[in-house]
Amino acid sequence: MADVKVKIRNLKKSYGNLEVIKGIDLDICEGEVIALVGPSGCGKSTFLRCINKLEDVTGGSIVIEGMTLCEEKNGKVHYAPEQEVRKIVSHTGMVFQQFNLFPHMTVLENLIEAPIQVQKRNPQECIVEARELLKKVGLADKENAYPSQLSGGQQQRVAIARGLAMNPGVMLFDEPTSALDPELTVEVLKIMQELAAEKMTMVVVTHEMGFARDVASKVIFIDEGIIKEQGDPHEVFGNPKSERLRQFLKVLLK
Repeated sequence: MADVKVKIRNLKKSYGNLEVIKGIDLDICEGEVIALVGPSGCGKSTFLRCINKLEDVTGGSIVIEGMTLCEEKNGKVHYAPEQEVRKIVSHTGMVFQQFNLFPHMTVLENLIEAPIQVQKRNPQECIVEARELLKKVGLADKENAYPSQLSGGQQQRVAIARGLAMNPGVMLFDEPTSALDPELTVEVLKIMQELAAEKMTMVVVTHEMGFARDVASKVIFIDEGIIKEQGDPHEVFGNPKSERLRQFLKVLLK
């Protein structure tokens, strides 16, 4: 049985009276590639952002690599102390829809910033590793470029390398290709496919059904803030059990 990297129990998230996530349980195991799919506004991105505390949860518990990020006691959520929280979430890498690179820093500087500042690592070591990662994503010749000098696909590949620079146990991807045109989408998905082949643990919010079907080890269909269906991609896509998922796939796969 693979190690559980992230353990989520009864996760809830509300904005005022609007309950976006209504109680999700999920184990993310080592080497798994989980594709989160579902209609816009169903809570997929919010769920992802709760895992690394970009959003505070309103209920439930999250344990990352054996460390408790938050837990619910007597109806109230308690987070670990701030310093501990920073340490725990540094075990996750995050890739956003809009790249979120620092515009005033070169590509190389973007990669080494967090390992040096957050993990207090040796700058020289970080530079060597960053160059290896740029090679891995096919951008070894761009280390001195600024984000504005790169295409969207290149920026997103830098963002993936930046996420990997923290040596995370889990990589989180929030619709990493939705801001890209089809040609650039292909180059980003190729990198993600290579990471999956290397058994990187990944959770991917995506509308790319081909990627979900061919690369994911598990597909989770979220709708109205809960997991409606989950399982092997070929089973979920080939034999959807709920009418809601059938409708969703009909629109996306036509």
